[in-house]
Amino acid sequence: MKPLKIFDVLTELSDFRRRNLPFIQSLVDLDLMREIGLHQTRNSPLNLDRLLQLKIASSATVQRRLSRLKRLGYVQQAAAEHDGRILYLSLTSKSNRLYRRLQRKILESR
Repeated sequence: MKPLKIFDVLTELSDFRRRNLPFIQSLVDLDLMREIGLHQTRNSPLNLDRLLQLKIASSATVQRRLSRLKRLGYVQQAAAEHDGRILYLSLTSKSNRLYRRLQRKILESR
């Protein structure tokens, strides 16, 4: 039977995360960053209401973890051009640099 490479990849990802993404303290943090980044790259940015609809965690937990990520400078929010009352979430350039490094690491391991 062929050995599973997935565990090697998961180990590399985990090592990278521990070394380079210390602000990720929980699965909620990881999920929030992933969903915000995913929607940002698809040009479909999330606002808080849409983020809460993903049911990552309770509303209070999501808001608390999101506030922390914003305070640390990994997530930002900006008003929509068409309606200033809507605040869209996005990853900061600081976050994008870290995830670009992770992407390079993944591509190198293939």
